[in-house]
Formats: sequence, structure tokens, C-alpha cells
Amino acid sequence: LAAVLLPASVLLQGCNIIGHETAAWEAKPSYLVDFQTLPVRAEERQTGVWQLPESQAVINSCEVAGLPDAQRCSGRGVCRVWNATQGAATSGMPQPLALSFCECDRDWADPECRTPRKSQLKAFFLSLLLGYLGVDRLYMGQYALAFGKLSTLGGLGVWWIVDVVSIGSSPLYANQYRLAADLPHSLYVGIAVTTFAVVGVLALAV
Repeated sequence: LAAVLLPASVLLQGCNIIGHETAAWEAKPSYLVDFQTLPVRAEERQTGVWQLPESQAVINSCEVAGLPDAQRCSGRGVCRVWNATQGAATSGMPQPLALSFCECDRDWADPECRTPRKSQLKAFFLSLLLGYLGVDRLYMGQYALAFGKLSTLGGLGVWWIVDVVSIGSSPLYANQYRLAADLPHSLYVGIAVTTFAVVGVLALAV
């Protein structure tokens, strides 16, 4: 038996394996690679090298020591400590390094605040005026939902009302990130109540 299995194992080396050579998780885009940052520091300017090598990339600029605050978070946010440890110094244990992440300004997103958010104000007015055609969902990058609203004329009005209320009351998720919260709640309430009151009066008049 061994005399048969040994030659077979040698001959089978190099055969194609059923399935994919690369695992599914390896084939997907890496979050760390997509959003890594290579900040410019003063010492790089002095040596003529404008950026760190890619091997020294970090998830965000909060991890780079000595970087001016104006260059952190792409200048569109501030660094916030996530796991600040209290009492470590008094306990005699070495204090661990605190992790810091970018808290982006209202209109920006991603770990380094480089991706502009879509506007909640624009999405609300698109939903109010053209929502029955799915233009609001099209603006938000949700193409399947936009086609569904267009093909049903806003769910015969029901889907249109639901989206007007949901988009106006809070910044929903667009295709990647939440909408920028640039719609004052009082403005949303005033316009929504007035619009639905007018629609109700017209419906009763007909």
C-alpha cells in the first residue's frame, strides 16, 4: 500500500485544487489598506522625501508622533482618545498606549476624514419633491431602492411618506456613510407638517 501511495502523492503535487487559490477574505479590499495614511512630517521635508514609505503607513494620523494638529485628520477633524486608562500609574503597572481616532467634522467621514458625506438637507428636499421617482435614493447611492421607488411610484405614496419622515428626522446611511447632519430639525418639522397638511386638504377636496 505504501508503495502505491508514495508515487501517487508525488504525481499529484501541483494539481489544481477545487475552489479558489485565494481565500474570500483575502480577495476582498482591505480596510487597513484602503484608508491607510502616509502623512508628511517636517523631517521628511528637510530630507527632500515628502512622505513616509508605505511600510510605515498607519490607520490614521493620530498615531504619528510629532505631527502638527493642523495635519491630523486631514485638517477636517480632531483626535479623540478611545481607551484612556485611569489609575495605571498609581497601580505600579506600566500605562498602555492610548488608542486615538479621528472625530471628523460634520461633512466628512472615514478614518482620516477624507470622504465627503452626502447632504441630509439635499436628500430631504429631493425626497419631498421627487421622492416618488426615487431621486432621493439615487442621490444617496442606493440604486436598487431607487429603482424600486421609481417602478412603484413611491410605493403608491406610502414609501414616499416613509422616506420623507425617515430622511428628515435623522441622517440615514447612504451607500457608504451617514448623511451629513446639516438639516435643522425645526426646518424639517415645519416643512413636513405644512406639506402633509396641504396634501391632506387637497386629497379631501378631491
